[in-house]
Amino acid sequence: MVFSNPSSRRLPHDRWLELTRWCITSAEKNAGSRQWAAAVRWLREHRSEVTTVVSYSDPSQGHTGALYRACNWLWAPTWHRLRPPPTGNGTWGKKKGQAVKDRWVFVLRGDPDRAGLLTVNDAALKRKMPWAEFREPKKRERGGGDFKRWLTPKA
Repeated sequence: MVFSNPSSRRLPHDRWLELTRWCITSAEKNAGSRQWAAAVRWLREHRSEVTTVVSYSDPSQGHTGALYRACNWLWAPTWHRLRPPPTGNGTWGKKKGQAVKDRWVFVLRGDPDRAGLLTVNDAALKRKMPWAEFREPKKRERGGGDFKRWLTPKA
C-alpha cells in the first residue's frame, strides 16, 4: 500500500491520507480485507493524527469498488460523479477527457470537518439524488454504541 497527501486541494493534508496504490499479491481468500485490517491497526497506532483515508476507484477500468465495500469504506461521491462537467472532465478540445472516478472514504477517528468537506453543495443534485451523499457514520451497524466508541480501537 502507498499513502500520500490527498490529491484534492479541498481535503486537509494534516490529518487525511490518500491511498494511492493498493497491490494484493496473495491469492488467499479475503487477502485484501486482512491486508486492510492490518493497515488500519498500523495507522491507528503509528499515525494517530490521521482521521480519514480517501481513495478512488475507476469504473472505466472495471474497478467497481467491491474491495472498498468489503472493507467497510464509505462511498463519498464527488460532484463530477453526480453531474459530469461540460468540459468533458478535463478537456475542452478533441482529446478524450478523463473518466469519472468514485471516491471512497475510510473513517479512522472522528473529524468534525469531514461531513462538510465531503458534501456535494448542489441543491439540484440533492433534490434529484438525496441518497447520493456522504453520511458520517453515527453508530455501529451491530451492537449499537456511540460514534466515539465505534472509532476508538479496542485495547
